[in-house]
Amino acid sequence: MSAAITSILIAAATKVGAPIIKGVLEKHVGGLAGTLAGTVVDQVAERLGVEPEALPTVDQAELGEVVSEVNANMPELIALYEKGLQGQFALLQAEQAEGFWQSAWRWGWMYLLAFLWICAFLLFPVLRVFGIYIDPIDSATLMTLTGWFISLYMGGHTLKEFGKQAVEAVKTWKRTP
Repeated sequence: MSAAITSILIAAATKVGAPIIKGVLEKHVGGLAGTLAGTVVDQVAERLGVEPEALPTVDQAELGEVVSEVNANMPELIALYEKGLQGQFALLQAEQAEGFWQSAWRWGWMYLLAFLWICAFLLFPVLRVFGIYIDPIDSATLMTLTGWFISLYMGGHTLKEFGKQAVEAVKTWKRTP
C-alpha cells in the first residue's frame, strides 16, 4: 500500500472529522501490512467493497461516509490491536522465564540450517574445485528439514504460502514454451 492511499484517507478523515483515523494514519511510517494503520486501510476498503489499491478511484463522498463509520469503530479496533500486542508481550515474557535452553532450539535450528545451505551450495562446490570432495546433504532432505523448521517456528501458514508459491512457479514454467 502506498503513501497515496494513506494521504487520501487522511484527507477524507480531516474532511469528515474523524480524528482517531487521522491520528493513526499520520503517525504511520513504512509498510502498512500488520499495523493498526494497515487495519484501518483494510477496513475502509472492505466496507467499500474494493481492494486497498483501488481506494484512489472511489467517490470522495462515499469514502468520507465509510471513514466516519470506521472512525466510530476505532475504539474496538484499538482494543483488539492492544490485546494482540499484550499477547505477543506475554509470549515473550513466558519464553524468557523458561530460560535459555527451552528457546535455544529456534536460533540453533536457524543457524544450523543456514550453515547446511551454505555448505551444500557454496562451500562444498568451491572445495570440489580444489580437489576436496565432501558429500553434501541431499537437497530434498535439506528442503524437508527447512520445511519442518518453517512450519514449527513460523507456523503452518508460512509453509502453506511457500507451497502455494512453489506450485504457481512450477505452473508458470510449464506454460512457457
